[in-house]
Amino acid sequence: MKILVLLKETFATDFKVVLTPAGKIDDTQVSYIVNPYDEYALEEAVKIKEDMGGEVILYTVGRKDGAATLKNALAMGADRAMLITAGAKDSQTVTELLAETIKQKDPDFDLILAGWIAIDDNNAQVPGRLSTLLGLPLVNVVTKLNINIKQRKILCEREADGVQEIVEVELPAVIAVQKGINVPRYPTVQNILQARKKKIQIIFPEVENKHDSVITYQIPRKRKAALLFDNSDPQQAVFQLVQKLQEDKVL
Repeated sequence: MKILVLLKETFATDFKVVLTPAGKIDDTQVSYIVNPYDEYALEEAVKIKEDMGGEVILYTVGRKDGAATLKNALAMGADRAMLITAGAKDSQTVTELLAETIKQKDPDFDLILAGWIAIDDNNAQVPGRLSTLLGLPLVNVVTKLNINIKQRKILCEREADGVQEIVEVELPAVIAVQKGINVPRYPTVQNILQARKKKIQIIFPEVENKHDSVITYQIPRKRKAALLFDNSDPQQAVFQLVQKLQEDKVL
C-alpha cells in the first residue's frame, strides 16, 4: 500500500496574534504544529502500513521552514515527505499544487488520507477539491476504516445527521477522517532520531499563487462593555436608560 497523507502546518493554539505594520502575522511570535485532524489521518496511515506493509508519504503546501514541523510528523511513522513551498492560502491553489505534484511524483498511490478540516481556517475544502482534480471517490468525516486489499475496496463508517453510514468505495480513493478514528501516537526518542535521516523533498513550483489569497489581517476592534441597569422597576429602568442615552447624546 502506498498511502499519501495530506498535512497542513497551522499556528499553535496557545499564541497571541501579533501583526506587522504591513498587516501580516509576525512569524517570529508564533509556533507551528501539524493540524490535529491531519494527525488522525497520519496515525491511520501508519496503522495500515504496520498491518499490510507499504509506504506512507506526507504531502504539504507551505513555507520552506515547515520542514521542522514535518520532522515531527515523520517521527510518528511516515517514510518521507514532499514539501511544496508556496505562500498560497486559498484552497483552490493549494489543491492544484498538490494534484500536480502527486501526478508527477507519486501517481501510483493506493490511498490518500487527510483530516476533514483544518483548525485555522475551517474551510474543509482541500480533500473534496483534490478528489475532483484526480477523478477519485471521496468519503468525508470518516470514523472507521476497513480495507480489503485483494478486492481493492475500502469500507468507511461515518456519522451523518444522527445516523451511522457505511460507505464502500474502490481504491484509489480520498478519505477525510474525523476525530475519534484513533488516538495519535507520541513519537519515541528513537523515532525522533530516525526521523532526522528521513528524506524531505522540497519542491519550488513555477507558479505559487494562481488565485486570490489573503492580503492583510486586522485585529478586530474591542467592543464596548455592556451597561446593565440593575433595577426591578420597569418604569425606573426606562427612565435610567433614556437619561443615559441623553448623556451620551444618542437622543
